Amino acid sequence: MIKTFLGKSLGSKGAKEASSGSTAQTRIDLDQIQTLIEFFPIGKKLRYYPEFQKDIVFDTFLIAYCVNGEFVYSGEAIDRNTQGHPTAFRAGENEERTSVSDLKLFQLLVPDTSDLEMKLDYHRRALIGRNRQFSKGNSISLISNAGGKGVSTVDTVVAKQIILPDGPYAQTKMILLTPDLHTLAVTDQRRKARTKICAPVALSLPEGKVSGPCTIFDLSEDAMRIRVRDRDTTMPVMPRGSEVILDIDLGEAKRLYTIKGSVIRSSPETCAIKLEGLFKDGKLRSFDPLDLLELKTGLLNYGA
Repeated sequence: MIKTFLGKSLGSKGAKEASSGSTAQTRIDLDQIQTLIEFFPIGKKLRYYPEFQKDIVFDTFLIAYCVNGEFVYSGEAIDRNTQGHPTAFRAGENEERTSVSDLKLFQLLVPDTSDLEMKLDYHRRALIGRNRQFSKGNSISLISNAGGKGVSTVDTVVAKQIILPDGPYAQTKMILLTPDLHTLAVTDQRRKARTKICAPVALSLPEGKVSGPCTIFDLSEDAMRIRVRDRDTTMPVMPRGSEVILDIDLGEAKRLYTIKGSVIRSSPETCAIKLEGLFKDGKLRSFDPLDLLELKTGLLNYGA
C-alpha cells in the first residue's frame, strides 16, 4: 500500500462541477492506483475498444486524471517518494494536495472520439449499439503498450460526457471514465522463450562506430542480447531505437549472417537488440520462420 500522500487540487470549481455525477468508488486499492498510473500516464497514447467488442479498436490518449472531482492535467503534478510511488496529486493555481487517505474517487479523462464510429461498416456500428459508444454506463476497455514493460488493460465505465468550462481544455468535448481496478491486468511481453547462447558477433552503427568483438549470450524469438568480450572496452552510446548491424560468422560455409536490428536498451557492457531483417544477396529481407530456426540452430551448435 502506498502510505504517503496523493494530493488534491486541480481544476477550478467549474471543472469540479463538470466532473461530478458519477458513482464514487468506495474502497480504493492504492497498489492498483500505482500500477494504473505507471501504465496509463497522463499524455499516453492509448487504444480502446467499446462494449467488449475486441474487433473494434480505436486510438485515443489520456488527457487527465480526476481525483475526488479535481482534474490533474500533468504528470509533473504527481509527487513521488524515493521508491517512485505516487505521494500526492497537485492541481489548481494554488497546487492544493489531497492525501492518500482522502482518496475516494479516481477517474480518467479522454477526448470524445465518437466521430471514429463513422469509419466503421454498418455491421460493426450495430455491434456498438444505437446509443453509441460513450453513453453513460457503457464499457470502454483501455489498452496501453508500455514498451519493454508489457501491455496493460483496464475496463472502465462511462461516467459522463462533459465539456470543460475552463482550464487548458476549455470548451472541448471530453469523456470521463471510471476504471474498474479489479480488471487491471499487465501482460509481460518479455516472457518469451529464451535460449542461452555463447557465440561471437560484431556490432556496428551506420556512422561507422564499431564496438569491437562481442558475444551473443541470450536469444529469444525476435531479439538477442550481446555483451562486450573485452572487459577493457565498452559499447558505443546507443539510444533506444538506434539502428545497428550485426555480423555473425559461425565459421563454416553459408553460415555468415548480416542482420539489421534496433536497440531496445543498452548499457556500457550489454545491449538488447530487436532483430528486424536479414541481408540476403545484398538485399534486406524480413525474417521468415525458417531463417530464425536456421540462425538459432547455428548459434546453439557453435563450437560443437
